[in-house]
Amino acid sequence: MKTAKVLSLVLFIVMICSNVYGAVFGDVLVEGQMLLSLLWGRLVLVDFYVGMILFISWMIFRKESGWKLLLWILLCICLGNFSTSLYIYLALRHSDGDWNKFFYGKRVIGH
Repeated sequence: MKTAKVLSLVLFIVMICSNVYGAVFGDVLVEGQMLLSLLWGRLVLVDFYVGMILFISWMIFRKESGWKLLLWILLCICLGNFSTSLYIYLALRHSDGDWNKFFYGKRVIGH
């Protein structure tokens, strides 16, 4: 579990650095328009949203609910894997070393 925590935290930091780099040195409007004009740019976007739907489905399965769930969904849609890596890191921290609690969340019997 420690490896998973470190990996998710490292990936979160990588996403922060990548997004800062993109914000400083790129132009999301110009470059985004260029990417969407390419077939593979559109396919990567479809891939991203399919992954987000699957990840959000797992969050719902874990019995997340209410405003926290809505906030996480918005963060995932707007910020992508920046948010997913943070969610996974926090879920690992709150699971107390129990993989069932990590994967099943509040569905785990007795929690």
